[in-house]
Amino acid sequence: MPFVATEDVSTTARRKLSPRRRLQVWESTGGVCVLCTRRIDGVRERWIAEHIRALELGGVDDLSNIGPAHEACAVTKTREDHRRAAHAKRQKIQHIGAEASKRPLPFGKGSRWKRTLSGKIVPRE
Repeated sequence: MPFVATEDVSTTARRKLSPRRRLQVWESTGGVCVLCTRRIDGVRERWIAEHIRALELGGVDDLSNIGPAHEACAVTKTREDHRRAAHAKRQKIQHIGAEASKRPLPFGKGSRWKRTLSGKIVPRE
């Protein structure tokens, strides 16, 4: 029995972004990029609806967590979010002890070979 109650912290499901919801995202900040705080020219510049806190890092798929961002700003942020999420997953695996040993014991259960009581080395069946 674990000392701490474990719960799965999974990613939030992403809902489809309708044109109406995309307009609400734009109007929530008045066309200002949530990442670099510069004005977005909606006609000449490409922009996307970016989650301020990434879904894979525990963010919610709600209008309070979504804002418009320049495409270039969003690419940089997404790359950083993926890096942070991968690091968090590695920490979780290490914390719960689920990672495979980097130095397995010789003739252990993970080995192809086993040593009998007489000392003879035979293939594991």
